[in-house]
Amino acid sequence: MGLKPLEFSDCLVDSPYFRDNLYHHEKELEKTSKSIKGLINDCRDVIIAAKNLSKAQKTFAKGLKDFKFECIGTEQTDDENIITQSLSEMGELLNTVEQWRETMIVQAQDHYIQKLEEFRKSQFGAVKDGKKKFEKQTKAYYQSLEKHLNLKTKVNDSTLDDSGAAIQLEEKQFHTVAMDYVLLLQETQEKKKFEFVELLLGYMAGWLTFYHQGYDAALEFGSYRTDLQVKIQNTRQSYETTKEEAQNLMKKMLEVRGMKHPDPATSSNTHEGYLFLQEKKAFGTTWIKHYCTYKKENKLFSMVPFNQLNHVKLPSQTETLVLKSCVRRASDSIEKRFCFDITVDDRPGVLTIQAPSEESRKLWLDAMDGKEPIYKAPNHLEKSDGKPEIALNETGFKFVNMCIDAIESRGLEDQGLFRIVGVNSKVQKLLQIGLDKSKLDRLDLVRDVEYEVKTITSALKSYFRSLPEPLMTFKLHSQFISASKKENVVERIRSIHKLVHSLPQQNIRMLEILIMHLKRVSDQHEKNYMNVSNLGVCFGPTLLRDEEETMAAIMDIKFCNIVVEILIENNDRIIQSKPGETNMSESNGNVVQRLPSSSLAQKRNAAHAEYYNVGHAMGSAMGVGNVQTPSKPPPSRPNSRPVKAVGHHGIQRSAEVQNRRLPPTLNRHHQPSPYNSPRTSRELQAASAKVRTLYACEAENESELSFEPNMIIHSVRKSKEPGWLEGTLNGRVGLIPENYVEFLT
Repeated sequence: MGLKPLEFSDCLVDSPYFRDNLYHHEKELEKTSKSIKGLINDCRDVIIAAKNLSKAQKTFAKGLKDFKFECIGTEQTDDENIITQSLSEMGELLNTVEQWRETMIVQAQDHYIQKLEEFRKSQFGAVKDGKKKFEKQTKAYYQSLEKHLNLKTKVNDSTLDDSGAAIQLEEKQFHTVAMDYVLLLQETQEKKKFEFVELLLGYMAGWLTFYHQGYDAALEFGSYRTDLQVKIQNTRQSYETTKEEAQNLMKKMLEVRGMKHPDPATSSNTHEGYLFLQEKKAFGTTWIKHYCTYKKENKLFSMVPFNQLNHVKLPSQTETLVLKSCVRRASDSIEKRFCFDITVDDRPGVLTIQAPSEESRKLWLDAMDGKEPIYKAPNHLEKSDGKPEIALNETGFKFVNMCIDAIESRGLEDQGLFRIVGVNSKVQKLLQIGLDKSKLDRLDLVRDVEYEVKTITSALKSYFRSLPEPLMTFKLHSQFISASKKENVVERIRSIHKLVHSLPQQNIRMLEILIMHLKRVSDQHEKNYMNVSNLGVCFGPTLLRDEEETMAAIMDIKFCNIVVEILIENNDRIIQSKPGETNMSESNGNVVQRLPSSSLAQKRNAAHAEYYNVGHAMGSAMGVGNVQTPSKPPPSRPNSRPVKAVGHHGIQRSAEVQNRRLPPTLNRHHQPSPYNSPRTSRELQAASAKVRTLYACEAENESELSFEPNMIIHSVRKSKEPGWLEGTLNGRVGLIPENYVEFLT
């Protein structure tokens, strides 16, 4: 129940009911005063917490800006440069948001919390003063009234008249004070409805303004975030390729060790490895472990004392000696095994050295006699019987042209072209027939359905990968890599243009055939999802490889991919024209540049861009960075029911917005997706499958996964429910509509 109004007429009567009503009004105002004081304290706590949060956020932002990436290799790709700069951009965004928060905090303190305190003190302080004055006047009036009533009748009339006049004056003053007090109570009760609430409204508006600024910053950051996600995905694909190559190199190195072939640290001019040098002491001899290097051309023998159990950093002292002679130490002349003696110019006498094994000792003896064999990559150590001879000859040209004709006539629009691999036995069979002159003429890949498109694409890649020398040659490999690392895009393309025409004529001829085909493949990227970047990943390590397989060469694979991308994007300049015939600076408008865009901080200071539509954050922006999304609407989900579209605040969207996210086909019966061919359980297990999402999907229950377009889902396997797969996304396992994803190889 609400409070009863205080009437001025009740002040004249001053009944018990008036006093009771007055008491309830006073108690209500006391309660309100305490509540306002509590709210003010809570606001101060919020401000203190906001200051602490802002301080922590600024510290975090500083850590992001100060973070330095240490990448393997001397150069980075454009995508890696943008990823490296991304932490600084994130820190700059957080700093901007925190500046807005500080402005909001200052305004909240100066304009709202302080004024709330002033309102409480002025209004409720005045009520307290009025109450004291009212109680004082009440006491004076009623004491005077009691004295007047206690006068005897024997008192003279003048005394009675004076007392009566005084009582009337006291009564008038009491009524005036009572009415003023009642008016003050009424005013305070009314003022708290607008002055108090108005101040709180301003306080809330400050927070909402801050949140809106953050929302605007999020919208502005959205395009940068989407572009960054694309580049992260490209870098992840490069990592997968590098990881596979590194694992293969490791296996080959282990095979070489097991076959006792030359040490990978051995070359024609240099041999290096660990040796133990005998040093004579007063009470015997000790064997000190050294890392030694011998250079044949100048007979320099260097020794660095190093033991992995005692050292972490490379010692600064290195001893370099000139070798005079080397003699194997007979086993019966010393207690240690695997020993040999050397003599040098700078030390008198003989130095006795122990190798870690007999094989190592032989290698050192051969190296110091100038008989060190040239190390060959393990894949060239032996030639398997039954495999066709693969060479860049007319048979190879016919086979490549035959494969390309079949791919372009049968599968140019196939999803994942060149990424989905064929069965190895079928691929080897096709290579044996296709590279055999006597059988090649009888092969018709365009009409022969025995060989699937994925078998043909795998055979084509295998042909280029198995050439004795890569198509871009060993000689020019390092120059191609250096050209791809140039910062200026025009110089990058000009250098690659010049290098391409430095290749042998038959290499240029084959390169033109292949690149023109890859250009036609990339032109269909909206259907086959093989854009220039994806083709670069497939053919970079195929067309370019170093003569010596090392981790450094593997880390340069990403630059091999860039070379292939440039060849595809600029094939009309590079392949079809000689250097000097095309002015790169004038035609720069057609050059696809992949250098980092302008700083996000600069964009943030400019006028805000147009707001994105609902659901635009991922879906409509996936064209950035050559990542394409299907032009067709997503198919229906298996056994699906309409999904309600929910906005930012949980409010159901309009039908127009829902149709933008979920097309009308959602309510149709399940049909096979035109973008995705089903896989058997055996194929899924063999691939340890990963899929990329083609459309946005919102889970209808806890067993399903929600995702946006172009996300990668791992550990995918067949589900017991028809039309569904099961996979892991962000650590959570759930069901995925099979026709909403594409398989990755």
